[in-house]
Amino acid sequence: MTITSHNNNILDRMKRAMKMEDSLYAEVEHDPVASKQGLYIITLVSVSQAIGRGLETVIAGRPLDNILATGIFGFIETIIGLAVWSYVLYFIGDKIMKATVTPPEIWRCTGFARSPGIFFIIPFIGPLVNIWIFMAYLKAGKQALNLSTGKTLLAVIISALPFILIQGYLILFLSQIF
Repeated sequence: MTITSHNNNILDRMKRAMKMEDSLYAEVEHDPVASKQGLYIITLVSVSQAIGRGLETVIAGRPLDNILATGIFGFIETIIGLAVWSYVLYFIGDKIMKATVTPPEIWRCTGFARSPGIFFIIPFIGPLVNIWIFMAYLKAGKQALNLSTGKTLLAVIISALPFILIQGYLILFLSQIF
């Protein structure tokens, strides 16, 4: 199957990313149009997550004070965190593990790996969605870096640490404000 035989429709690509199809990650790795689509996915996932958190707040009976601010902070945290995660993954893969990859290739693949995040809209399933995203991120990283599964797993775990720290810091910061 050739890369050009697939539909480059974003919804089709998101479905394929959620199924963790190798061919999808190979396709978007080399398609500059996928850079913009990756940003759309991150935006959609951030909005889904904000809605899901809002629903969790309502279901738990907590006040909705500052839910908009929480959603905006969540979006900013996601964009910054994923940019850092992608760049650190690029740095580890390219500079340390000697993979042949470019930052846009990593960005495109990992942007699509966030596709399962649309399910954040469903209250209280965040931990399961995060596992799904991590598995997709591993698949995307393996495709972009062209490394063994073990080396890719190591690179993905190490590159995730700054993202996790950013999330933790923002959660603590937001809990003090709101």
